[in-house]
Amino acid sequence: MPARLRAVIGAALSLAAVAVLWRYRPEWPHLPSSLSAPVTTVLLRQLVLAAAWFLILLLFVLLFVRSIIVVVARPHPGTLPLRGADIAPGPRRHATAHAAPSSSRQPMFAPPFPLIPRGGSERSGEHRTKPDGKASEPSRPDGRRHASLALLGPLAATAGTQAQRLRSKTRQLVAYLALHPRGATTDELASVVFADLAEDRARRRVWRSISEVRAELGDVLARRGDRYLLDRTVVAVDIDEFDLLLAEAHTERGAARGRLLERALALVRGDPLADTDYPWAAGDLRHLRAKIVALLHDLGELRLADGDATGALAAAERALEFDIDDESAQRLAMRAESTLGLRDAIVERYEQLRTELDQRFGLEPEQETRVLYRRLLSQDPTGTEGSVVTR
Repeated sequence: MPARLRAVIGAALSLAAVAVLWRYRPEWPHLPSSLSAPVTTVLLRQLVLAAAWFLILLLFVLLFVRSIIVVVARPHPGTLPLRGADIAPGPRRHATAHAAPSSSRQPMFAPPFPLIPRGGSERSGEHRTKPDGKASEPSRPDGRRHASLALLGPLAATAGTQAQRLRSKTRQLVAYLALHPRGATTDELASVVFADLAEDRARRRVWRSISEVRAELGDVLARRGDRYLLDRTVVAVDIDEFDLLLAEAHTERGAARGRLLERALALVRGDPLADTDYPWAAGDLRHLRAKIVALLHDLGELRLADGDATGALAAAERALEFDIDDESAQRLAMRAESTLGLRDAIVERYEQLRTELDQRFGLEPEQETRVLYRRLLSQDPTGTEGSVVTR
């Protein structure tokens, strides 16, 4: 029997009991007019009967009030019945607030990053293969996703055509779920996002944030057992698009590979989560930066091979923005500058690199960098160190 139905029945029975008790209330005893008057057995019996009646009446009144609270109160976020495919609980706005457009209309969706066009199999709701070889869950019947999250740059969330401004803790919770596709339990989210609060209060704040996510972005959260996770068939995450493009690029060669890498780079709007400072995300951000730098290396090499030295130099410079100590990017930049005939730029770059390494670590550039430098300046055309003294 549903909890609210039980509460309604309980309220009705409690109210009936109160009415009966009031109808047959005992006569109030006549108290002695002075303290010196004797206390009789009849008086004691009347006092005990009146006290018992009052306690029973109070009990049924409390039961009635409690039942009414259960009937009119909103369900607790942790105990809401799951709707559909285990969608996470939370308050809802009017049905039109986030209603998906019908299949006959154009999708009203302008994410902060370009979405990857999907094939017919996904639009028809079939499974598609992820980069790790595992089959993903079927997409929405209309093949569209109506919310997006962008983490490759400042954190941005979009629902429909509108950018959404979430509270700082809610943004952190969304970022955590976006970076952890397997999801997280309530306790895990509480310990990560609300580590400064007591345990019970942190859980309540998690439920409140989940409610805000659903209210602002729609049904983008799913629940699997005791874990909350982003429903990636409903919300587009730029990291997923990025990884998919990289996986496709690894299977291609030449111009096709370059086009896929260019599309992946278009998703990168800046340093991942540039406007945040989440201690738990340090490892994830290092991993993302490393993938971006590797992409820029590959793309720079392809641009240089295609005769686009200017584009290769731009890729190298951008890689250095993510990792200033990346000597591979320095070598790519030097080779691009050599192709462009920028001899002075090569010298300046190398001298700056040598000075910084010496001041910061007491080291000199890698041997490969030294050899390349001398070769580009025609000091060692064979590419071997010989007897040339390194500056």
